[in-house]
Amino acid sequence: MNYGYEKFLTSVGFTLDEECNLFSPIGVTYKINAQEMDGYYWFYTNDYFSVNIHDFNVKKDIIVNHTQDDLSDTYVSISYIKSVHGECLTPYQSVTDNMTFTYFHKKGVFRFLLHGGYPYFSVGIEYKEKFIAEFVEKTSNLDKEVLEDAFQQLNSLEEIPEIQKIADDILSYDKNFPASEIYYEVKAKELLNIAINRYFERKESKAKISLQDDISLDNVCKYINDHYSSDISQDLLCKIALMSKTKLKDSFKRKYNMSITEYIQRRRINVAEHMLIATNLNISEVARAVGYNSHSRFSTLFKKYKGNLPQEAKKFSFY
Repeated sequence: MNYGYEKFLTSVGFTLDEECNLFSPIGVTYKINAQEMDGYYWFYTNDYFSVNIHDFNVKKDIIVNHTQDDLSDTYVSISYIKSVHGECLTPYQSVTDNMTFTYFHKKGVFRFLLHGGYPYFSVGIEYKEKFIAEFVEKTSNLDKEVLEDAFQQLNSLEEIPEIQKIADDILSYDKNFPASEIYYEVKAKELLNIAINRYFERKESKAKISLQDDISLDNVCKYINDHYSSDISQDLLCKIALMSKTKLKDSFKRKYNMSITEYIQRRRINVAEHMLIATNLNISEVARAVGYNSHSRFSTLFKKYKGNLPQEAKKFSFY
């Protein structure tokens, strides 16, 4: 059965590897050993969905870009990214280790920046239009708009243990087991159930936030985005939101699925990563610029959210 990405894989230098025994023989393995990267791409596909594993070592900065025309039968891709150092450029989104990445296959060009010197390792499931039509729309009361919202809500920097477990199950599955087709179908439906369940749980939780409070929380985020490098006091945020500390803390976590502190830290580290690569500032200067006077604290948080140390990111500076 044809797989939409095969044309793209061969166009960037991948070749079919029929001797590879790292993955399940029910699928197909491509390999690459080029100036930009080396490693493997494995996939299993049927009429309803595909499963893929990316296992690359990226040697130097590259921009991966391709059109979506070859995947016209694919509705959405959901990947659990175990290791990455880069950014999705269209649409722009920061990516980091242990995150769930959702991408809807619509016409246009997909671009992804991968930084050299780091591994890219992920496990993904691609749902085809036929799967959506026969397994979702006909067997449930969910329309496509609701389903799209459910999948989109998985697109988050937060770690989702249930999805990590599905990825680990696929990776650890006995590659020679004869009933692999059934196993992968179970995992595809399991991931679908997680998306739908989390959507309604979050919808119920968000329903507890009034429209005015929702606007107030957006104002808090806008303030943080503009003043992330400053020492932001919770008292000031409470005044902006017109909420008590307890209410602000609980409401913020309910809406954004992370604490205010984590939101500030992620904002600072994302800006710092860009500054390390795109400016000639040294690490200490970047740390101070985003609000950290302690080099060790900055390095600890950078490692936490980016999976590597600042000096490793600095190696790939444009200057």
